[in-house]
Formats: sequence, structure tokens, C-alpha cells
Amino acid sequence: MPRYLYASPRYLELFGEPSAPTDLVKHECLCFPKGNTWTLHDGTQTAEVAVGGRYRLNSIGIIRRMATLDLGIAMLAQDVVAEDLVDGRLRRVLPDWRTTPISVHAITETRLLPAKTQRFIELLRECLGQA
Repeated sequence: MPRYLYASPRYLELFGEPSAPTDLVKHECLCFPKGNTWTLHDGTQTAEVAVGGRYRLNSIGIIRRMATLDLGIAMLAQDVVAEDLVDGRLRRVLPDWRTTPISVHAITETRLLPAKTQRFIELLRECLGQA
């Protein structure tokens, strides 16, 4: 799943919108505890930026919520923030840049799966665009 950067319109109004990845060092970035460096790609260039902020969080839901509350810039999958984008609570930051995609795995206890579990995994593949 590709991830992008998002912030609330109010946060961007108060603190300005970054125009390049290096501008992120001046912003509150909502990070995971070991997420001190964000790697961004624009198709031709790669930028590694040491980011910081007051908050280190271990929950995607809390990171998303704090971004909607004007507390910083978050790196999240588009599917996670789809409703916030439609409702105007979040806006994409540095729209030409994306971060390294994350893998999604379906882990089961056994290879002998019930039909409904097999269908669910097929649905995940379809929704995530994977073969």
C-alpha cells in the first residue's frame, strides 16, 4: 500500500505548507517511535528526511486523529484517510511525493482454510490491487 503525507487545512494555515521534502524538518511530524526518517520519492528523485515532533505514537488511528486535530503532518495510506479527505479534515501535503509502500500480509494458522476465509483473502487482493 502506498503512503502519502497529510495534514489538516488549519495546520497548514498556521504553520505553512512544505514545498519540498527538506521543509519537513521545520514541521511537527506525527511519527511512530522508530520513524525518525521518512523516505520520499517523486518518480525521479528520492529524499531521506530526518523528521521530528513532540509526539511518537504507535497507533495509526491516533496518528490520523491527531492530524485531523491540527497537530502535525502524518504519513498514512490513502485508504486510511479517504473519509477525512472527502470531508475536508485532511489534505495531501507534497502531492508529487509518496513514501515507500508497505506490505500487507494475510496470515493464517493453517493452509486448509474455510471457504469464507479464502474469499476474504481474495477480496483483500482485489481491493489492494495485488495478484
